[in-house]
Amino acid sequence: MEDQKVFKGIARSKGFASGEALVSEQPISWAPFTIPNDTGIISIFEHKLNGQCVKDRIVVYPTVYGSTTGSMGLFFKVKESKVGPKAIICRQVHPIDIGGAIAAEIPAVDSLDADPVDEIQTGDWVEIQADQVGKEAVVTVTRKA
Repeated sequence: MEDQKVFKGIARSKGFASGEALVSEQPISWAPFTIPNDTGIISIFEHKLNGQCVKDRIVVYPTVYGSTTGSMGLFFKVKESKVGPKAIICRQVHPIDIGGAIAAEIPAVDSLDADPVDEIQTGDWVEIQADQVGKEAVVTVTRKA
């Protein structure tokens, strides 16, 4: 039996993606020194997801921290080394991540009608339909019971 929830949010970068969620209660930086471009494995000291891989996941987190290198880091992980996420969902997508997501051609969604960090769990199956930047995006979350 599966439990399914549908949330509405705002597309900050357009696209369709589906995959397994990786959820962080802590901010993430996409900079190459925190998530290396060749591995996609989170390497942030004392971060709860340290050692987890972002490859092909829908990464859910509050917002970004760090510098503009995160924007290029996200792009390179997705497009060049192929170890990046399929999409990102945040409480508030920071412009750093918006630039990286647009360049990487992956969906970025925020402003959901519920807190994504609370409502989505690691391992949930997530589908994102984000047709137009600045317009409504639909996030469907399926949790196996």
